[in-house]
Amino acid sequence: MSNEQTPKAKPRVRWVRVLLFTSLALNLLIVGMIGGAFWRNGGPPGVSSASSVPLRDLGYGPYGHALSRQDRQKIGHAMAQRSRALKANREEVRAQIVTLLAALRMTPYDHGAVRTIVTEQQARLLDRQVIGRDLLLDHINSMDDDVRVSNARRLERSFRHMMGGK
Repeated sequence: MSNEQTPKAKPRVRWVRVLLFTSLALNLLIVGMIGGAFWRNGGPPGVSSASSVPLRDLGYGPYGHALSRQDRQKIGHAMAQRSRALKANREEVRAQIVTLLAALRMTPYDHGAVRTIVTEQQARLLDRQVIGRDLLLDHINSMDDDVRVSNARRLERSFRHMMGGK
């Protein structure tokens, strides 16, 4: 026998493993949430795709939910062709928001000026809704009977869900 002692392995600390596992799980959860948000919203900000202009943004949420992914993409492509009008409209709305905020901060408060700005904003938003409405109606008009009836069933479910029914 020799006097050499074999070095003892350091005892593994269980809490270190638990901590590492928890850290990994949280990181994967965060990555999944970010990836899911990008996927749900059509990708990262600034990246445009045919399906990234949702009908819900134009006031037609349940109608968009009732459409198939392919139908939403078709409408998205049509919206992309009108993107200049939508972009100009969006820029006008942003400018009006800046003007509104300035008018709200003014002393003395000018109710007439604020009313005018809000009325103009309403008109710009209505312009956007008209574009969405026209595209949606044109698309519905192009559907064959079976597809349109199936879409009506999905729309009915969307409305029931929205109203809290089943």
